[in-house]
Amino acid sequence: MSIGKETSRKLGIYAGLIGPAIGLLSVIIAIYFAPWFNWTEFALSDLGVGELPDRIARSAPSNNLHIFIFNAGMMIAGIGLSIFVVLTRSLHIDSLISKVGYSLIFIGGINLALVGVFPIPSALHFPVAAIYFIATPIGLALVGGSYLSENRNFGILLILLGIVAFLSIVEIVAPYLLNLYSEGIAIPEMVEATILSLGAWLISYRFWSQESKK
Repeated sequence: MSIGKETSRKLGIYAGLIGPAIGLLSVIIAIYFAPWFNWTEFALSDLGVGELPDRIARSAPSNNLHIFIFNAGMMIAGIGLSIFVVLTRSLHIDSLISKVGYSLIFIGGINLALVGVFPIPSALHFPVAAIYFIATPIGLALVGGSYLSENRNFGILLILLGIVAFLSIVEIVAPYLLNLYSEGIAIPEMVEATILSLGAWLISYRFWSQESKK
């Protein structure tokens, strides 16, 4: 039994609304179960692994619930973002820039899910996290560009969100590549994740409004 196009689109919209929310909520809950976590000393990915000898010493023990919560949250959020792109494709603007933009968001979603599959110290962790943080904001900005002729204000808003999210990458990669400061990168990571989630919510809400008018 096949799912109708209308039902499929609605499922995609729900995925775009709920997936990012679960991702952000999982971070908050994981932090609750990780009393050692400090925003200025750790990366969010530290929530997805047990204590490592080469990381900053943790000030308090934990029951490791944060490991499951964080990794599961990243997988659900990433899969949700990817499902959103696939199931709402009939609502996308039919242009090359839109197709490229949504493709990058889809790739970002897949790699966000892989962040949970390959927690540190896996050699694949940093590459998949970097792809998420780079591909998704570029995709969001391109999707915004595709809206400029249809709804200029909405398009500009998405472009600005994509640019601000992308600029935060400098704060994320600086400690690793430029050795500019010793603090953790959790704050810029959370800022970008929140901005990208906002972008997904705005697009999902727009799709929801379009479907409600039919």
